[in-house]
Amino acid sequence: MMFPIPARQRLFLVTQRRPLIAVSRNNIRPASTLRNPSTRTDESRFNAKRALYAAGGGGLAILGLMWTGRSRCDCPDDPRDRKALSMVPLTKLLSGWVAFAFCSSPTWVGMSESLYNVLSKIPIVSSITNAIVMRTFFNQFLGGKTISECIPKIESLHKEEIGTLLGYNIEAELDGSSKDMQLILEQTEHVLSSIEAQGKMARRLWPDTSATGGDNRFWVRIKVTGLLPNPVALYRGSNAILKAREEKGLDKDVPYPGLPHDGDWEAALNGEGVTDADRKELVGLRTVLEKIASKARESNVRIVIDAEQSWYQPVIDSLTDELMQKYNTLDGPATCIASFQAYLRRHPQLLNQQIERADKKGYKLLFKQVRGAYMVTEAARWKREGREGPGPVWPTKAETDASFNYGIKKTLSTVADQIQQTGQSKISVVFATHNSISIDLGIKLLEKYGMAKRQPGKDTFVISSEAAGSIAFAQLYGMKDDLTNKITGSITTAGGFPLVVKSMSYGDLKESLPFLARRATENKAVLEGRGGAVAERSRLGREICRRFLPFYS
Repeated sequence: MMFPIPARQRLFLVTQRRPLIAVSRNNIRPASTLRNPSTRTDESRFNAKRALYAAGGGGLAILGLMWTGRSRCDCPDDPRDRKALSMVPLTKLLSGWVAFAFCSSPTWVGMSESLYNVLSKIPIVSSITNAIVMRTFFNQFLGGKTISECIPKIESLHKEEIGTLLGYNIEAELDGSSKDMQLILEQTEHVLSSIEAQGKMARRLWPDTSATGGDNRFWVRIKVTGLLPNPVALYRGSNAILKAREEKGLDKDVPYPGLPHDGDWEAALNGEGVTDADRKELVGLRTVLEKIASKARESNVRIVIDAEQSWYQPVIDSLTDELMQKYNTLDGPATCIASFQAYLRRHPQLLNQQIERADKKGYKLLFKQVRGAYMVTEAARWKREGREGPGPVWPTKAETDASFNYGIKKTLSTVADQIQQTGQSKISVVFATHNSISIDLGIKLLEKYGMAKRQPGKDTFVISSEAAGSIAFAQLYGMKDDLTNKITGSITTAGGFPLVVKSMSYGDLKESLPFLARRATENKAVLEGRGGAVAERSRLGREICRRFLPFYS
């Protein structure tokens, strides 16, 4: 990690180097100047022009920052966020501002992946392009190229009472194309290495988890589609599950892709349309997931199994259900965290069923609730395949918001009831959202249900020890830091246990850029909306202006 050099040290370094410059001038420049007296005058004029251009450019840049800091953004300047921003290095502020300035344009976002693919193939230009991307987008949105580069950032977040969800950038291509088996093995090792690293940091930074339900907020994220060579096996297995449910008369009133049931895994392996090659890949996938879950339990690290496109979800649901029953037993540490997508019309029914299912079968239900990241591709595929009836995704944002907020209300009321009845909760949830309204609702309900108490004379809350290990919020690393700072400044635990988690990705530049471009394209509406890239750019612009202009507020 690069640290800024103090002002006095910078002056000292410059002073040391000046004699070398003087020697160079004495040996070369004076001779040429004596031969041509006009050279010195020309050089002075050139330096004067260069200084004038630099001053003008700097002035225009500051004026631009002032304009973006005051326009097109109705987001208040939260004092908690302002305090946190004051400790961010200037280089980080500048690189973030450039990244969000780019993301503010839907046109640039839409063509970003194609543009990069073109520029990266041009000699010399490719090096410049990569350098710019590394200094801006990569530095803003990723933890690093390797786990070791992420560790200082994870430790820094922990000092601010923020946990981490670490993940290697792996997933299937959207066209369903296959991957080389060697690449799958390498990606699996990345996941296992992430678990090992998070486990070591957890043992050092949060060794006692007895008061937090076995949790330490050092998690690892995995994508199932990145762990098998051919995702078509997931597709055929999912169709076989849906066919078997239909034959049993299940999920008649549940929107696509239905709910997980006993017997789903067997249907995925032996159902209609599943080939021997598919079966081999699915069995291999389960073996890999068992290995990952076993390693996670040994390391006391929770793994988040990401939700993906709906046409893969029946198999992913089935595997997640099987792993939770095995690794989330009531008499031991819970390891596996499912993912529920609120933008799917099945979400309210799925949540209700999962709460009942965990209670009936006797395991801890751990889940991450998100709005969803594949809205564009979901709608396009449903239309392309000519399926009947409404698609799997809610048609409006308002309905998606209502679905997400229903999940907050249902989950928190259930957690409160369990704590009241038994003194502990069998549910642990992380609400992953960049929506401030949903965050405010969650904090309000924590107070309403008696799981958080307002501190006397302050606008802050302390969450009860019984609920601390059951509730968390999450945002992406490098995004919505203002919301993260608002949460950490609004609600805490008595022992400083993190209530906010940052989802931090890492990987090589070549592997990470397509991932970032797709996420940006899928979330274009979020970037354009209130609190999106424009607000992020303005927020950073205001802080940069405060650094350069004492009168700026």
